[in-house]
Amino acid sequence: MSSEEYQSKSVILGELIKNAREHVQRSPASCARILNLNEEEYAALESGDRFVSLADLELLALFLKVSMGYFWGHDSLDDLGQVNYEQMLALRNRVVGINLRQKRLKARKSTKDMAAEAGISVKEVEAYETGETAVPYLHLEAMSKFLGLSINDFVEDEVGPLKRHEAEQQMLVTYRELSPEMKEFFLKPVNMPYFETAKFLSDMEVDKLRALAENLLDITF
Repeated sequence: MSSEEYQSKSVILGELIKNAREHVQRSPASCARILNLNEEEYAALESGDRFVSLADLELLALFLKVSMGYFWGHDSLDDLGQVNYEQMLALRNRVVGINLRQKRLKARKSTKDMAAEAGISVKEVEAYETGETAVPYLHLEAMSKFLGLSINDFVEDEVGPLKRHEAEQQMLVTYRELSPEMKEFFLKPVNMPYFETAKFLSDMEVDKLRALAENLLDITF
């Protein structure tokens, strides 16, 4: 391979790294730190002027949450997983405040009573409920207890990015607990139909599942 070809491929890898970094909103400085590089050296890596090692790519895959296949051109970035953190923060503060107000009204409690219970002023409660001010966790915990609720009643709903993140973390925990044999079975694409069949059967109503089992027994015998 000529030096020009090496340079061309290095530029492509650098662009892939940059795209992945921006996708998960990581800074160049943070990537430089995990690779034990200074910021100039890391900038050269993204521009293709510095060759990246396999160990570098492996660390970046972990840090930027992409597969190694992404760097080989087999996989693409998952646009659905991208989060605008600034927008999410502003929205969540407002949603938590509105949720707090709705739950207080449902419990028929006054801002004065709730403020007294939490050891804060009525103005603070009002600012929290409008979303004007982010609710400190410890204040929210105290107000939740006053309303007979749990802090979990204010955690993000079932469809947001936090829930997706929690589901992914739970899947990782479950996977780590599998035996080596089950992990190997799980990772083979050829076994995917077995998982699809299991999902199909788990969604069936009990009567239909029983009828299916009886038909299978009739065929067998």
